[in-house]
Amino acid sequence: MKSLSVKQFNQYIKTSIKLDPLFQNVSIKGEIANYKISHNHIYFSLKEDEEVIDCAIYYYEDKDLGVYNNGDEVIVEGNLIYNSFFSKISIAVNNIESKGLSEDYIKFLKLKEDFYKKGYFDQERKKSIISYPKNIGLITSDKSAAIVDFISVINKEISDINIYLYPVKVQGLSAKSEIINAIDILDEKKLDAIVITRGGGSKEDLKVFNEKDLVEKIYKAKSPIISAIGHKIDLSLTDLVSDVSLQTPTEAGSYLVRNYKKIRDKINDLFINIKKTLNRNIDLKELKLGNLGDKLELYKIENLLEKKSNDLNLLFDKFNKTIENDIRQKENKISLLKYRLNSINSILEIKKKSIYIKDLEDKLIYSKNSLKIKDKVKIVFSDGEVKAEIYDG
Repeated sequence: MKSLSVKQFNQYIKTSIKLDPLFQNVSIKGEIANYKISHNHIYFSLKEDEEVIDCAIYYYEDKDLGVYNNGDEVIVEGNLIYNSFFSKISIAVNNIESKGLSEDYIKFLKLKEDFYKKGYFDQERKKSIISYPKNIGLITSDKSAAIVDFISVINKEISDINIYLYPVKVQGLSAKSEIINAIDILDEKKLDAIVITRGGGSKEDLKVFNEKDLVEKIYKAKSPIISAIGHKIDLSLTDLVSDVSLQTPTEAGSYLVRNYKKIRDKINDLFINIKKTLNRNIDLKELKLGNLGDKLELYKIENLLEKKSNDLNLLFDKFNKTIENDIRQKENKISLLKYRLNSINSILEIKKKSIYIKDLEDKLIYSKNSLKIKDKVKIVFSDGEVKAEIYDG
């Protein structure tokens, strides 16, 4: 037998579907589930019991096929298409006809109404969960990512929470009995809370969580029950009867450690405030130390010696300037005295040269011809006068 490549095999399937008249004009009856609108297209599943096939209405606004909801029973007409990327067959819907609500959905609504009347969903009957739980039961599939998501959130906070895992199937024929049995066993341990969760899936996978026996078991449990099975818009009966309803295992873990997180946040804030206070005190001490360092710098021997040396230099400079000024003043005085002495000397010299002769009548005699022998005269000097007699002439 000749082997085909993946592309060849996918192309064969596409061609077979395209060429088979049965697949190009199908008419199928079923119940709508997982109904959603994305961009210009509508996607939903058509189901019967446990069987499901995906459908799509492309560019629904151009086709005017009406509006539908989960639980509606419809007949769709269209052609099969094969998505080789996901290896998935779906129906490209060309027409859709409503047949009202499906029998399963009518049963679901009736069961929901009965539980409402019994008060199973009443808020005042919900069991409270202690602020700081320590012992938590976890019911989920051991192959689910929900375990990792849940525990990772718990471990982010400082707590002494103990987790009691009871693995179960969360879909399929045995899922209901396994979940009920898990609740019975964990409820006997008197835990602070029991979490029922799963790791994703379509709304159709929630069928087990709408089972009457499971709803009654959750309602009668002594331990508080937290449901975290997704699809917040289309709540299951398990969501409604549980004491706390959340969407994901991550949300469930966050809810249980929310008060531990508050403590951590308060501790972090306290440490931040302490750190700020310490930093302020350190800055203040550093400032004081800096000031002390500046003061100590002034009293260092080198600085003191330098200061004294500078002071002595200033004193010597001042002393030298004073002496220089004194000397200058003395020199000026000496110069002045010299000047005066010179002036006196000049006067004396002049006076020495200023000797003149008078007769006894104090008349000046200017010529020797005015004198004769035996005449008496006065010789006037600068420091006095004397009398004389002429004996030769």
